[in-house]
Amino acid sequence: MEQWPSPTGNSLTRRDPHTGENPSISEPQVMTIPIKPNPTSESKVDALAAVGLLEFLDSDDRPIFVIDLTSSRATPIYQNPSLQKLQGLGVKLNSSNGESSKENPSESKHATFLHWATSETSDIPSTSYWGIRWATRTLRKRWRVVTGDVGSPSVATTFSHSTSEASQKGRSQSKYSDRSSQPSSKTNQQAQSSLEEQLAAFRLVREDSIPTFPAVQPRDSGSEKSTDFPRRDSIKSSYDLGPFDITRPNPAVELSPHLKFFLNFDWGTTELGPISTWPVELRRMVNFLMSDPKAAALYWGESRTIIYNEPYVLATGQRHPGMMGKTFVEAWSEVEGDFTQAFEKAAETGVSYTVDDARFYIERHGYLEETYYSISIIPFSANDGNVAFYNPVIDTARQVITDRRMAFLLRLGQYISSSREPKEFWQQLLRSLEPDHLDLPFALLYSAGWDVNENLSETSEVSHGSKSWNLEGLIRVPGGPSMIPARLGSDEDMSHFLPDLPELLKADSSKVLRTADGTLPKAIADNLQASDGEFSYDSAVLLPIRSTGDTTLGFLILGINPRKRFDEDYKVFIGLLSRQLTTSMAAAVLFEDEIRRGRLAAEEADRDRNLLSRKLAIQTYEALEIESRFRRMADLAPVGMFHIDPTGVLIYANNNYYALTEHPRDVSYPMSWYNVVHTDDHGIMDREWAKLLQGENVSFELRLRRPWVADEVVAGEKPEGSTWIIAAAYAEKAEDGTVIGVLGCITDISRQKWAEGFQKRKMLEAVELKRQQENFIDMTSHEMRNPLSAIIQCADWIGASLVEFNAGNKKDVVIPREIIDGHADAASTIVLCALHQKRIIDDILTLSKLDSDLLFITPVEVQPISVVENALKMFDGELQKSDIELRFRVDPSYEQLAIDWVKLDPSRILQVFINLITNAIKFTQSEPRRKIQIIMGASLEKPQSNQELEYLPRSGSHKDETLGANSGSGEMLYLSVEVQDSGRGLDEQEKHMLFKRFSQASPKTHVQYGGSGLGLFISRRLTEVQGGQIGVASEAGVGSTFAFYVRTRRCSPPDDPSLASKVKNIDLKAQTRILSPAAIERIKSPGVGKSATKKAADAYAGPKYVLIVEDNIVNQKVLSKQLKSAGCIVSVANHGLEALEFLEKSRFWAGKQTDGEHLSIILMDLEMPVMDGLTCVKKIRELQQEGKIIGHVPVIAVTANARSEQIATAKECGMDSVVTKPFRIPELLPEMERQLRREERPIIGERSASAPAP
Repeated sequence: MEQWPSPTGNSLTRRDPHTGENPSISEPQVMTIPIKPNPTSESKVDALAAVGLLEFLDSDDRPIFVIDLTSSRATPIYQNPSLQKLQGLGVKLNSSNGESSKENPSESKHATFLHWATSETSDIPSTSYWGIRWATRTLRKRWRVVTGDVGSPSVATTFSHSTSEASQKGRSQSKYSDRSSQPSSKTNQQAQSSLEEQLAAFRLVREDSIPTFPAVQPRDSGSEKSTDFPRRDSIKSSYDLGPFDITRPNPAVELSPHLKFFLNFDWGTTELGPISTWPVELRRMVNFLMSDPKAAALYWGESRTIIYNEPYVLATGQRHPGMMGKTFVEAWSEVEGDFTQAFEKAAETGVSYTVDDARFYIERHGYLEETYYSISIIPFSANDGNVAFYNPVIDTARQVITDRRMAFLLRLGQYISSSREPKEFWQQLLRSLEPDHLDLPFALLYSAGWDVNENLSETSEVSHGSKSWNLEGLIRVPGGPSMIPARLGSDEDMSHFLPDLPELLKADSSKVLRTADGTLPKAIADNLQASDGEFSYDSAVLLPIRSTGDTTLGFLILGINPRKRFDEDYKVFIGLLSRQLTTSMAAAVLFEDEIRRGRLAAEEADRDRNLLSRKLAIQTYEALEIESRFRRMADLAPVGMFHIDPTGVLIYANNNYYALTEHPRDVSYPMSWYNVVHTDDHGIMDREWAKLLQGENVSFELRLRRPWVADEVVAGEKPEGSTWIIAAAYAEKAEDGTVIGVLGCITDISRQKWAEGFQKRKMLEAVELKRQQENFIDMTSHEMRNPLSAIIQCADWIGASLVEFNAGNKKDVVIPREIIDGHADAASTIVLCALHQKRIIDDILTLSKLDSDLLFITPVEVQPISVVENALKMFDGELQKSDIELRFRVDPSYEQLAIDWVKLDPSRILQVFINLITNAIKFTQSEPRRKIQIIMGASLEKPQSNQELEYLPRSGSHKDETLGANSGSGEMLYLSVEVQDSGRGLDEQEKHMLFKRFSQASPKTHVQYGGSGLGLFISRRLTEVQGGQIGVASEAGVGSTFAFYVRTRRCSPPDDPSLASKVKNIDLKAQTRILSPAAIERIKSPGVGKSATKKAADAYAGPKYVLIVEDNIVNQKVLSKQLKSAGCIVSVANHGLEALEFLEKSRFWAGKQTDGEHLSIILMDLEMPVMDGLTCVKKIRELQQEGKIIGHVPVIAVTANARSEQIATAKECGMDSVVTKPFRIPELLPEMERQLRREERPIIGERSASAPAP
């Protein structure tokens, strides 16, 4: 047995009464050393003598331990609390035997340190171990007191004396702080030993990796500084990191205690070496780390030596400062297995490793605290080739725990909110507490032992003090109900279980019960232990459960998480829990009370109902009799009748209503009849229903969802459509004017509505047909009159030019070559114009035959390729004039089927083909890129529409002529022809207008390109009667593809070879001229003589300057020659815009009266591209009003639009006169003379009688 000596020579035994061994470090004992009193102040000396040595050492902030030099073992017999905070160092010292291990360097360093601490030398130099500078002092040659130096500037051991208040508070709450005043007992020793073992096992440190001290070296008496620590002023680097570099001498930043601790740490004992030897990248990362305001650590080197900043200290708990400079394995031994793989993977892949809300238990604030951190391991490369790691950590404990608590409150609300009585409330509450919850480790629930409803009106004093309490259930309480009283029925029971229960139930808030102050019931404290068996619960909270006012219906004792402080957040959580329990209990009690009162009211109502039943029976019988008579009458009514209440519920409707609306008879919810109203008429119904609710009477029409179909057929059309009704309703009002219902009737007017629509459609069709006929007449008249005018003028010129050669009696007359060429050209013009008129007549006749089913197909034996080739020859001249490239290609499908002779009508095929070719030339000749391609193909199946080409559906109004006997009996084939051009193309709207009667792509197509709008319509009909279809594919600005196919059959060559030759060489020139009006428009007539109208011109005084505005080249040239022959000076313009440009250069224009072009009169066509004649003359008259044109410009309309309405329109737009085509020059010249004489008056700007008013 070892003893502590005392000044009196007695010794104090330090032996464990159970084991006989020296006590462990977790069981320090108190020893007092008497001190001789001062004779002058005996009372003060006595008081000072009462202070023990161990009490003094316990209060010291420095790590201290004591070794008995007389013992054979080098185990410290005492360690103060400051030493125990250094992670496993205290455990290491206590478990050491002082023997060295060559295989384990860590054990060798520790043995060396113990050897230094037990050295017999009296003057022992200081040394460093565990990053701390140690010094010794020997008492009575036996007790070696070893002290860690916290004040030395050359080494850091822990925080300096200016430690934060939190650290000081943590020390003041240490369980060793009051050891001198609490005698040790067996129970306390065992509990402390158990707790110390738990804490030692939990600490994140590996004991076998604790660094050891260097061997003891004699101190040189002449040296004042240790060689173990480098000086910061010796740090030299070729790279200057700036004035804020903390690793350089005299940095520009103020050093915090943590920075001083870092800089004074003995880095020479680590893998990193002294700071002076650190590479620049390590110094740079250290500067970044220490300036980071968030908690972070840096792992450097192969062993991953840790360096951390000041915010990281909170995450280390009580392991600081001992973990500075340790390897990851030494600093975090408990989690080494979890993170080693993460480090290796991050080092291998370069990808950061992140884990969110990881749970750790850290020893801080005097207990093992539950914490949560989000951790990142960010790898980066160092210049030496190794991989270092930056380790930021974020404390997420508050958020995680708050979320956990709120989730419990939500689950609790889901359980107890459905309670309808207190008994059900207790059951649901216990169910919600059954799942494990760290913040509520255990629970006890007691309820009042009396009926709730009988005592709600009693005072709180009675309910708190004189009632019993029944145990409703236990949650996670060891021992079960046998250890907890099932009933607290007397004051004795309450005082034994919880003496202050009545006062606690009266409190306004929850009360914390603790083992330390004896408020936690002993029956609970003796049986509660954590599920892992590591510690016992020592506190709980009592929550009174009230309903309304101060009436307490029960109370709940909830355990408090031993690994979390009962802080403000915990209090808020308990407060919310208490409030939720109170609210739900009040709802359950009130609901039960309401049921009881309702039961009493129902019994009373039943009695009243029995008293009135007889009287109501009589009234009911009378009402039913009246209602029955009304319903019989209503069911016989020819209209639908209804009664609706103000909420929209259909109260009554007769049979006709249900039959008309198809409303279900067994449906009666608000506004159910809205479902029978047509969706588009809901707005009308909303408006009228609002009027009815305001007390107005309404009558309106609307549609129903039910379709209406008539039994008969009217004018070949089956009458059908939506069911229309006319509704008349009025508001039924009470005496005070309140609307109490809606009465009304509905009448079916579907037939009348259909008749109105039918009549309107027929009227619109008639108007449209009339409009189309008028447009057709206008276009036909225009197309007929234009060439007719040219014919008459050419004939007049020929006749006039020959008059001068008729003088005398000469039989032979010599006519100049110029006159002969002019006559030939005029004759050619007459022929072409006549053929153009014939084409229009042929189109009209063909259309008439199609409409009358008088057009017949006459199939003959032909070779399709020969027919197409012969047709193309007649376009050679036109293609050359327009510089158009045309290619004809036979599709491989034609050759694969080996087609030679077939039976078809070549004239009808050519009528379609030539129309498509003519259109292609017409729309391509004005484009910069002029190409046309014809493709002929064949197939055994009917060609189908595709994404590029869409065939128009067959109209079905004409029968298929190819199914007759005249078509032969050979194999059926389908011949297809495609005409592709690079013209201007068509947009979607223009394509929609094609293939209709009298329709063209746009309203001005016939002005710019000519045509009557019948060609494609006739082509569609011709393909359909030959068993085919026609289609189009076009894109604006790209070009168009028109295609058609017809049905035919194979056949043998004709028996008559001459007939075959005739068919093969068919002359198609006449048809080309008929169907090619573009050739007329590009004719250039030769010059003619002046003798035809010279005599008429001699009658006019002065030259006449005429501007001809005409888009038709033939008419323009012919009229120019005629006027020139009459002595006029002629200028030409192709459209209205060119005419305006000419006016700007003439003497009519302001500022050019003296030097402008001469102009006397304008002859203007109406239908022209770019700008038509009506628009142009309107612009001229506007310029006159603005003063830009001086005087009045005579304008005569020269047009083929001959209807009176068209002539009146032209004069209203500003034309002085109108001359219709065809006309003769002797008729035109007098009208010109008449208009010029009207303008000879000297008044400038006088308006013509036929000009429009401003």
